[in-house]
Amino acid sequence: MSEQWTASDAAAVLRRPGPHDDKYRRGVLGMRTGAAHYPGAAVLGVSAAWRTSIGMLRYVPPVDDAAPPFGLPTPASAVLAARPETVLGPPTGRSCDAWVIGSGTDAATRSAAELRELHELLGGGAPVVVDAGALDLIAECASRTAPVVLTPHGGEFERLWRSADLGDLPADWDSRGTDPAPRARATAHLASVLDATVLLKGSVTVCATPEGWTRSIGPATPWLASAGTGDVLAGILGALVAGRSADTPPDHELLGRLGATAALLHDHAARQASGDERADGTGRPIVASDVAAAIPRAFAELAAQHR
Repeated sequence: MSEQWTASDAAAVLRRPGPHDDKYRRGVLGMRTGAAHYPGAAVLGVSAAWRTSIGMLRYVPPVDDAAPPFGLPTPASAVLAARPETVLGPPTGRSCDAWVIGSGTDAATRSAAELRELHELLGGGAPVVVDAGALDLIAECASRTAPVVLTPHGGEFERLWRSADLGDLPADWDSRGTDPAPRARATAHLASVLDATVLLKGSVTVCATPEGWTRSIGPATPWLASAGTGDVLAGILGALVAGRSADTPPDHELLGRLGATAALLHDHAARQASGDERADGTGRPIVASDVAAAIPRAFAELAAQHR
């Protein structure tokens, strides 16, 4: 079984602003998330990223997206209404330090133009957090050069495993996440095969790098088992990666530590919001936006544990 990632481990990774920082030195994150049917996913991820100590955030809506149904706002208008600090549109000068792609998107409705843009990001040098509707790109993008962090839940992990031509999942594979040991072994193997950092979400989350670094996080509060909390986690992770990438290009070991820290911060914020300090289901029901709103306090409490 992998080692446990602790609060003091996370505190050492969290980046705090200093007197010589400006908005660029604190990290610029680009997000290509949400779609006509899922504008809320973009709002949740952007809101979480802003609350995780980022200097600037640029939101890029999907190219040639369908018209919003049911009178919904476009993802861009929903993001701007919720977070007016956000810059809209692709970079025209300074490039982004990291990207988040896939949250709230569907490969089945992705346009050819959007696919080209995503392939360009994966063929670049900035690290990319690959979530949800963009996970299919990992198997098909032969030109990938960007360091990536994949954030699958159990079902998405199984699809990634099969797309990597690894055959049947191990006999002891536990899709529900109740037994962390086989999940840790499988995650480490997939990370090695895909040459990617993998953050397998679950009650106990596992983070593994291609070089074999593996850590477990949790168990998390069960109140996190709610729609939209994965979008919040992707935003947290994107912000942490962009903040570090502004200082130095991250290697996979650093991406692993950032992934584990994002999962711990995510759970800590959920416990703050729900009042479930023991992660045993006590406390009160919460929604994903409650988790995002609790990030600043959770960040401060974790950061204070740095020695």
